[in-house]
Amino acid sequence: MRTAVSAYSEVPSAGKVGPPMLIVIAPADGRVIDTVPAHTPDQVRDAVERLRDSSVLWRSLGVVGRIHWLYRFRNWLQENRSGLVSLLSLETGKPETETEAELTLTIEALDHYRTNAADFLGGKLPQAAMRPGAAMQLAVAHHACSVVGVIGPWTYPLALAMFDALPALVAGAAVVVKPSSQTPLTMRAIAAGWASIGAPAVFEVVAGHEAGPAVLDQVDYIRFTGSAETGKVVALRAAARLIPCCLDLGGKSTAVVLADADLDKAAASIALGGLANNGQNPNAIERVYVESSVYDAFLAKLVDETAAFGPVLDDDTAVGVMTSAKHIDLVREQVRDALLKGATLHCGGTAIGHSFEPTVLGDVDPTMAVLTQQTLGPVLPVVRVAAAGEAFELALRPPGAPCVSVWTSDAAVGARAVGRFAPTPVGVNDVSVHVARPAPY
Repeated sequence: MRTAVSAYSEVPSAGKVGPPMLIVIAPADGRVIDTVPAHTPDQVRDAVERLRDSSVLWRSLGVVGRIHWLYRFRNWLQENRSGLVSLLSLETGKPETETEAELTLTIEALDHYRTNAADFLGGKLPQAAMRPGAAMQLAVAHHACSVVGVIGPWTYPLALAMFDALPALVAGAAVVVKPSSQTPLTMRAIAAGWASIGAPAVFEVVAGHEAGPAVLDQVDYIRFTGSAETGKVVALRAAARLIPCCLDLGGKSTAVVLADADLDKAAASIALGGLANNGQNPNAIERVYVESSVYDAFLAKLVDETAAFGPVLDDDTAVGVMTSAKHIDLVREQVRDALLKGATLHCGGTAIGHSFEPTVLGDVDPTMAVLTQQTLGPVLPVVRVAAAGEAFELALRPPGAPCVSVWTSDAAVGARAVGRFAPTPVGVNDVSVHVARPAPY
C-alpha cells in the first residue's frame, strides 16, 4: 500500500496555458482518483456573473416552479445513488455505510425544504408594537439574494454543503459552492447532475485555493463551514464588502463525568462520541473532564473501550482512514505537544499511513494544544477536576463546545447543566448529541 503525502496536490498544468490542476488522491491507498481544474479569480468572477444573470429567471419561476426542478433533481440523486456513494467514499476514505448515510441526509434535507418551502417563504403580518392608537401595519416579505456562496468542509463534503445550498435554491437564489480541495469530486458530480436534468443554470461548483477568496469577493451572501481561524478571515472579508455571512465554526465538544456517574456507560458512550468516524464529526468529543474521586477508575474503563475501536479482521474497520493527510500531521503534533508538556499516553498515539490510532491522553491541562485547538481526530484528552463546578467552568472556556454531555445520576444536576450551557445542545447520560448526523435545519 502506498501512502500519499497529501490527500490532494495543486500543480501547474502542462505548459503555461490554463489554470493549475487539483490532483485528488484516495486517502485509503494513495492512488490518484482524478485531476480537476483549479479556478482562477477571473473564472470565479465569470461564473458568478453567469449565475447572477440566470437567477432572474430562477426567481421568476416562483416557489412552485423551483420545487419542480428540485423534485427532478431528487429523482436524479436516487437514480445515481450508488455512484455518488462510491465516489464520496473514494475521496473521503469513509466506508460506504457512512457515505450512504450522508447522501440520505442530503435527500432528507431536500425533502424538508421542498415540503415546507411555501410556508417558509410566505409573507407575514406581525403585530405592530407601536404606541397606542397608531394606525400602522407591518408586512414581512422574503427576497432572495442573487448569488449565494457556500464554502464547505472536508468532514462532510456533500451534506454540509447541500444543507446550505438547498434552502438558497428554494428561496430563489443562484448558488456557487466551493468545496474543500481535499474533497471536490462529489460536489462536482452533483453540479453535473443538476445540469444534466436541464435545470436552469443556477448551480455551479468552483475549486482550488484561489477560488474561496474569489467567491467571497463576488457573491451577495456567504455560508462558511470550517475552523474558527478561517472563519475569522471569512467574516472580516465579508464585513469589508458589507455582505451578510453565516459561519458554522468548529470547537471542542465536551463530556463531563461526575463522581456519581455510571462509569461503564459513560466510558463506552464517550469512546463512541469521540472516536466514531475517526473523530472527524464536527460534534465529536474532544475534551473529557472527570471528577478526581473517579478519575483513575474512569480512565481505565475508557482505555479498554478505546482499544475496541482498533482495526478488526477483513476489510471492516471500526476506525478507518482519515480524509486529510495534512490533518493527520496536525493530530500527531497535538499529541506530541501534550506528551512534551506532561500528558500521559494510555493507548494509541501513532499515525499509520492514512490512519491514526485511537488515542487516550491523561493528565491533560490547558497549556496543551489538544485541549485548546480543534482536533478532528480520534484523540480523547482526559482532565482531572476537583468538582462539577470546575468542570462546567472549564467546558465553557474558548474555543467553545458545539455540544456537551454530562454524566451523573443526579437528575437535578443534569437539569442545571442543561440551563448552564444553553443554547448549546446538552445530553444528560446520552452521547447522541455528539454522534448524531449533522442536522439539515
